[in-house]
Amino acid sequence: MADARPRFVGLVIVLGLLAGSGALTDQVRADGSGTTGVPVAAAPATPAHRLAAKRLTNGCAYQARGIPRCGALLGAAYGANTNPIGWERSMHHSLGVHRTYWSHAGVRGAVRQARRDIAAHRLPWISLKLPRSWGAMAAGHGDSWVRYVARGLRSVRGPVWVAFHHEPEGDGPIRSWTRMQQHIAPIVRRTAHNVGFSLVLTGWNELYGARRYRLGALWPHTKIDVLGFDVYNQSGVVRNGTRTRTRTDFLHGYFTRFLRFARSHDVAWGLAETGHTDWSARTDPGWVLRTYRQLVRQHGIAFSYFNTRLHSIAPWRLVGAKGRAFARALRSSPTL
Repeated sequence: MADARPRFVGLVIVLGLLAGSGALTDQVRADGSGTTGVPVAAAPATPAHRLAAKRLTNGCAYQARGIPRCGALLGAAYGANTNPIGWERSMHHSLGVHRTYWSHAGVRGAVRQARRDIAAHRLPWISLKLPRSWGAMAAGHGDSWVRYVARGLRSVRGPVWVAFHHEPEGDGPIRSWTRMQQHIAPIVRRTAHNVGFSLVLTGWNELYGARRYRLGALWPHTKIDVLGFDVYNQSGVVRNGTRTRTRTDFLHGYFTRFLRFARSHDVAWGLAETGHTDWSARTDPGWVLRTYRQLVRQHGIAFSYFNTRLHSIAPWRLVGAKGRAFARALRSSPTL
């Protein structure tokens, strides 16, 4: 089950290199130190008290860092950080949340896309890779880069959620990842009052995997705003020539447990990635809407579908009747 998570390796590097020109200069060295890259002609930060007086289109208030008091944003990753405007027009509704993925050199592109998202009433949920190892970042050797990221996101005229090295399971010593998050979260939150600091984990590992990945074992002792999980419906996934026909139990197998942990740690939670196969869509066409409603009832605040072919072990992409079913669910959901 854990193998169902997509991996972004080459993609984020390519996207960072191709980011193009914008309002920021990316001159941060690879070690994250001695940055000369600073926001250039960046808009001044919007005061937190002005950002706080906002409501979603369903009337639910959301605070400066974008955490709604009720309801959940439904959205997606799309292509290779592709602008979703054409897709949105075909669905007659904006995405509520937009997931994008960037290398450590792609800060300029990430900030530019976040500004586009806010202008289109989407909440940007960004994943960034790091310029140095988890241990080096935890020791403060990447602090100048972290502040650079936070200042860039602070220039966005609305809330942004950011995660640093999502899906860490298996990528290194997890305690170093925890120390890294514990060190950089206060820097980001202190620098940018519009930024929600998020962690993004696979979900399966935390509930059913090795003990070192349990939520209580890897949780950083600092304020986290959003806890995201990448959980996919395994129905229809083919492994070694055998098709899985059992639907993943999102409600009892995941959502109720996520909510219990979130409440005990004063953190909001949501799905940072999810998807279902073409086979699943044919046998269970109402899966997206039903699962989204289950998430709302369990006080999740975001549901982001992985709508791309990239780094996929199964056909998650939203096409045909599967795409139309997602569009119907989207039209029932709020935006900024």
